[in-house]
Amino acid sequence: MAKRGKIAKPNTSVSEERPVRLKKYKYLFLIVCEDQKTEPSYFEKFKSQIPEDSIFLKSVGVGRDPKGVVERAIIERDNLIKESKKEVDEVWIVFDKDDADENAKKIKNFEDAFSISEKEEFSVAYSNEVFELWLLLHFTRVDRNTALPRKKVYELLQEQIRKTEKYKSYIYDHAQPSEKTIAIIFEIGSVDNAISRAQVLFENQKGNKPINANPSTAVHLLILRLKEMIAYYSYPN
Repeated sequence: MAKRGKIAKPNTSVSEERPVRLKKYKYLFLIVCEDQKTEPSYFEKFKSQIPEDSIFLKSVGVGRDPKGVVERAIIERDNLIKESKKEVDEVWIVFDKDDADENAKKIKNFEDAFSISEKEEFSVAYSNEVFELWLLLHFTRVDRNTALPRKKVYELLQEQIRKTEKYKSYIYDHAQPSEKTIAIIFEIGSVDNAISRAQVLFENQKGNKPINANPSTAVHLLILRLKEMIAYYSYPN
């Protein structure tokens, strides 16, 4: 399991992270997210499954629009190359459609995010409309032929979590996402079910541009790839 250790300062209770020795890792896996907290917190959960010294998984939340996420990913990749003195094996971009179809400028911004990603050989895990659709799929399927506004997705996610007795008073607040929500997802939801349900939506939207593909999410492609690499390094080669 790849972990960052901590060193206690002499005669104090304060600790600090040790520098990560990137050269020891066999595979560098970078995920750059639109959301600054919810999405990175979700992907960080997979670190506990990673065999020691195999995959360096870094998830970064940048709080920018889709094109801005890709532009930041270029910087993050280049910094990681410089720091590790080796190539970054995979870069994934995670962003939402949100209101990208609101006007011509936003539409171009959204489309540019895909074109720049292709040029840079980044993989894209978008959601239409929001990442919370992926979280919702951990609990239930949704109608593949009925568009889901993001507000409705938030309501359904809260409703599903409240079905568990210990979380019957749970409130989902998109304005203030928390690691607690992600912990709940992994406690009572199913990643495997989310993958299969997302695949149904994804296949149903084939032929549609991502900006028009509501409901759909490609996050399952990222999770499948991550699980594939974890499995690869979990067994002697």
